[in-house]
Amino acid sequence: MQQPWRTRDASYSPATFIGGLFWYAVAATALLGGYATFGWILAGVLSAMLVGSLVLQAIRRHRGLCWLRRSLWFGVATPGLPVRVVAAFSF
Repeated sequence: MQQPWRTRDASYSPATFIGGLFWYAVAATALLGGYATFGWILAGVLSAMLVGSLVLQAIRRHRGLCWLRRSLWFGVATPGLPVRVVAAFSF
């Protein structure tokens, strides 16, 4: 089985992970830049995705570092899916 972080064309590739990091940067910038309401809402949504990923990987019986690594990967990469789709359009 090929790991999702080793593929380029899969839904959860390094590009989606970077797109997810973009949303975390937007949340941090909003919190520090004076848009506290938007920043807290976005941070709440992102943290809910991260906790949901932790729970889902635990349900799938991943343990130890595998559980933590996979849940962090999918928890950060999931918000990056729309960013990757928009970036794929040629404007």
